[in-house]
Amino acid sequence: MGKLIKNHWARLIILTAAAYQVAAALSGFFWPKLFWDFLTTNLDHAVRPIPILQIINLLLGLLGLAWEWPLPLFTTAAISTRRSKNSNQKHGLKHTTSNNTRSPSYSQNLTTISRHIQRFLAGMHRSIEARLVVYPLSSLAALLLYQGTNAGLYYIIGMGVYFWGFSEGEVVMGVPWTLPRRVSGSGGRRGASKV
Repeated sequence: MGKLIKNHWARLIILTAAAYQVAAALSGFFWPKLFWDFLTTNLDHAVRPIPILQIINLLLGLLGLAWEWPLPLFTTAAISTRRSKNSNQKHGLKHTTSNNTRSPSYSQNLTTISRHIQRFLAGMHRSIEARLVVYPLSSLAALLLYQGTNAGLYYIIGMGVYFWGFSEGEVVMGVPWTLPRRVSGSGGRRGASKV
């Protein structure tokens, strides 16, 4: 039997939580209610008349969906930064000693900025630590909304599984649902069973 890859399992749990959070936020627009309103009414202004908590839940749910089932922007950024890690920057600013130095053009600035954004997104996609920072906020926002309590509990379970994988040294690959490569010479013969 194979080894359980915790970050893939956690990804599925968080996808479920994020989808549930988006659905809870949308239903919260029609039936605004806090989960904790039986204890206090001080938080009622977060859901009505302006649906602040619903909007926060909607944005955090969409962020969770985009992060765990990444958009092509995330995956292409992850692949391109991995390939160009050791190469020199082709479009970087060059320092010259002549008096005829020009300021960088607008297109050079945009390429530099887009390269930095791609590296940031790739780093965020592969980072379990960043997930363990953002998902407690998503869980808190979901637990405050009455319709989102299940999503908040799913987030807590998913964070626990991500932490389990992180503590065992797992890494999130740049391309979703891929496995890390095996280190050569790390085991016995192929197909041999261990009893």
